[in-house]
Amino acid sequence: MNGIGGSILRKGQITKEHIIRESAALFNTKGYTGASLSKIIERCGVRKGGIYNHFETKDEIALAAFDYSVSQMLQFHSQALEGVTNSKDKLLAICGVYIDMMENNTLEGGCPLLNTAVESDDAHPLLKERAQHAMTNLLNELTQVLVQGVEQKEFRADIALEEVSSNIIAIIEGGVMLSKLYEDSKYIRYAVQHITRFMDDRILIQ
Repeated sequence: MNGIGGSILRKGQITKEHIIRESAALFNTKGYTGASLSKIIERCGVRKGGIYNHFETKDEIALAAFDYSVSQMLQFHSQALEGVTNSKDKLLAICGVYIDMMENNTLEGGCPLLNTAVESDDAHPLLKERAQHAMTNLLNELTQVLVQGVEQKEFRADIALEEVSSNIIAIIEGGVMLSKLYEDSKYIRYAVQHITRFMDDRILIQ
């Protein structure tokens, strides 16, 4: 479609993307409960009717916002991994994304997986499901790096892939949580130092 109709569609898509982008930052900082519809409207600078032109419920906005935040985080992963071939360095590059989140606020509010996993419960089953799916993808990403390390004879062949990948995520997210709580990035740096020592001592082929 072109002409006036095409312009309206493009404007509508731009508005929808704007709502998602701004809502993502709001949900990631205030949480589902704290991100009221009035705050969404204020943050987006869009009238209530403009919101409902694109979304029927707050839940729809929350899901779209979460997906957007996760896509941003994965984009940071991809950027960090560009040109990195060594498996240990790949894992540390991914860890560096979380240090960057804490020190440079590259993703407003920090890790969306941690934030959503902590808040989502039986009251928000769809958000919990999205968080589980995103976390599974992240665990798979780390597992693939570990497998590559084994195949390239960087890592020991007998490592427990699921255990190691889940431990790395738990340590990273724990560091993120402490850094947010105390507003001090030293905790995520401590976490990454621990992961580095773990790789050197337990899984790296010397």
